[in-house]
Amino acid sequence: MPAVVNSLVLPYFVTNSEVKLRSRVRVQSLGSGRESKILSSDSIPVKGASIEEKEKKGDLVDGFARKIEKSDEGLIDGGNGRIKYTRVEKKRVKDVISNDLGVLWDDGYGTKTVRDYLEGAKEIIRPDGGPPRWFCPVECGQPLKDSPILLFFPGIDGVGLGLTLHHKALGKVFEVRCLHIPVYDRTPFEGLVKFVEKQVRLEHASSPNKPIYLVGDSFGGCLALAVAARNPEIDLVLILANPGQIPDTIVICSPKFLKFADEGFLWKVNHREGGDVALFSQPLDCRAAAAFLCNMIFRLVALLQFQIALLLLIFLFMTPGNPVKMAMVNIESKLPPGLQIEQLSNNLTAMLPSLSGLADIIPKDTLLWKLKLLKSAAAYANSRLHSVKAEVLVLSSGKDQMLPSGDESQRLKSSLKNCTVRHFKENGHTILLEDGVNLLTIIKGTSKYRRSRRLDFVSNYVPPSMSEFKRGFEKIGSKLYSARKVVGKGSSVDDMQLLQTASSAAMFSTLDDGNIVRGLGGVPNEGPVLLVGYHMLLGLELSSLVEAFLREKNIMVRGMAHPMVFTGGLELSSTEFSITDWMKVMGAVPATASNIYKLLSTNSHVLLYPGGVREAFHYRQLEPSVVRNRAHAPDLGKDVSVAVEGEEYKLIWPKQQEFVRMAARCGATIVPFGAVGEDDIAELVLDYNDLMKIPVVNGYVRDATSKSIKIRDENLGEVANQAFYIPGLLPKVPGRFYFLFGKPIEMKGKGEILEDREKANQLYLHVKSEVESCLAYLLKKREDDPYRSVIDRTVYRALRSPSNEVPAFDP
Repeated sequence: MPAVVNSLVLPYFVTNSEVKLRSRVRVQSLGSGRESKILSSDSIPVKGASIEEKEKKGDLVDGFARKIEKSDEGLIDGGNGRIKYTRVEKKRVKDVISNDLGVLWDDGYGTKTVRDYLEGAKEIIRPDGGPPRWFCPVECGQPLKDSPILLFFPGIDGVGLGLTLHHKALGKVFEVRCLHIPVYDRTPFEGLVKFVEKQVRLEHASSPNKPIYLVGDSFGGCLALAVAARNPEIDLVLILANPGQIPDTIVICSPKFLKFADEGFLWKVNHREGGDVALFSQPLDCRAAAAFLCNMIFRLVALLQFQIALLLLIFLFMTPGNPVKMAMVNIESKLPPGLQIEQLSNNLTAMLPSLSGLADIIPKDTLLWKLKLLKSAAAYANSRLHSVKAEVLVLSSGKDQMLPSGDESQRLKSSLKNCTVRHFKENGHTILLEDGVNLLTIIKGTSKYRRSRRLDFVSNYVPPSMSEFKRGFEKIGSKLYSARKVVGKGSSVDDMQLLQTASSAAMFSTLDDGNIVRGLGGVPNEGPVLLVGYHMLLGLELSSLVEAFLREKNIMVRGMAHPMVFTGGLELSSTEFSITDWMKVMGAVPATASNIYKLLSTNSHVLLYPGGVREAFHYRQLEPSVVRNRAHAPDLGKDVSVAVEGEEYKLIWPKQQEFVRMAARCGATIVPFGAVGEDDIAELVLDYNDLMKIPVVNGYVRDATSKSIKIRDENLGEVANQAFYIPGLLPKVPGRFYFLFGKPIEMKGKGEILEDREKANQLYLHVKSEVESCLAYLLKKREDDPYRSVIDRTVYRALRSPSNEVPAFDP
């Protein structure tokens, strides 16, 4: 690509009095050997008139102008500062701003790597004698209408390109501004705080009802905390990536390097008595290190097998970040292991030549200055933590070799009033440049994204991107295998590997003429649609249902979830990005009447389980369940006893018609459905009644239940009993999930139900009986499925193709 970095520098205010105040400039770095150009408004005439005159006449957009390069012809409006140029002068262009994003949109995650960061940094650090400044990455594009602003504060590198992997995704829902601190700038920490603070106050004055996001990476985290402490009255959301104070020793290169290199390649920084910072050994020469590595790798490849050379490369190249995670950003996890290793080696090899630029990004004198700056920043921020009123999200790494990020995140959580922590045990210090950390996904999953002072789960929702869909359902899909660990362990996303493939859900739906077909063809494409059905044990069916609608119909199903999912009551002590976070990314909404009304009013597909928590945490009582038949099981008789133990497939619904009147008010279409298969996945061996008989354990269950949020009145019957507990499950050789969506029930034009409670109750009972009929149909017909067993399905995939849809019974 000819343009490595192309970004806008916004108005900035000089903190060093000796530097001349400058107005707006456009920074353009053109790779391929061409010189970078920094064009100031003082130096560029536009058709004989000054910038100020042209700006008044409306000939310029935001006061920017530049010279035309041949490679720039045909540029289009990319938003966030990228403007269309066709002549030397710039005409005012009206931006076309979208109100929302489509489902499975392209967030660009995986298209940029750390190599793009290094190459971009090489261009942007060219010395110009200027002070710190803001710039807008062109990759961010045009944000959605009314998007909040996001200010990024870099780490000790000061480049401001730490969000390179996330520019495109963040640029869709934020107005992104990045802080650049030139290599040889020596602005003290308090000067940086005042500089950032002025920008924050300007943004707040222009949009007082919008939050302002401050994303701080390492040193930038201290800067964000300091600004938040000084401005408690401003609505701020802080996202801190591995923030920390200086420990006794910071290791810039791993000591393991010494086994293969001399001490000249080890760069340690140690505190002397009196607070000074000094080099502990010889300074690191990054160019020499890169040359040494390349030479050694080539020799290893010549002398040893390729795989051994690769492993040694990974072992040697231990930096404060995780180089393997950096190199894996653009590698598809579904690739065969051999191809993954080959692509990983190619990425690592391609990254090595770019490392020579590290010496220019952080030369020795600059590093010493930045470490002193970090020390003063930590002291400044720590002394003012009590004043921070903002929402704070801390991202910490388990393999941070530079700072004690894990301990620091827990300290911040205990010190701040509103702090959430997400821990990534496999990542290093440079977490925002590594694989497995999509910043926008984390913001969405922790419910931190909003466009106003109040979080609205309907209007502020950002649908999943294609990368989130792929990553989420690869991980979420094996919910059962986290449940297999049963007592004492929760659902961590990294524990989920196999359920989505193992259960291989078979979808069926009912057409308007009553015929049952394979797939979701009978479910209306246009909303509002209210899906009402049976809740499996622990909600095992959720991921299969949501994925099927996304894959087959490109429809995002908004599931109504218990408020505990959103209040943090179900968070684990490990603070890893968990199943509850992924539920929010995939559309979960707190189950309230107002949220259902908002969703149906916006023509959404809404998933509702009237049985709620009580149905999902059903008991192991040994009593037969009677299901009633209607349209879908004519061969079963009118009332049939199905051989089912306990409360499996028994509807535990409230006595009142909670959803029918809401559907009638909004003119929604009700689609009843049934889902079976939990008994083919695991056997419930310990339920609530069993656990309450166990000493100590019953105390935990009682405590969790007492702290839970009650969303139903006890007068509603058994469904109001919502005991939270982790059931004891005995895994089985996986069977299969089956779904049947019944005949749609049109509610448009049935306004009389709003006034006639008797008619509403009759329709409610009809919907309930339809769900029971769907369950009866599936329980009988699955006996005819030749591929019900995972073994048979595995053989089928092996003989044909893993991507082939495995057949089921004939409807």
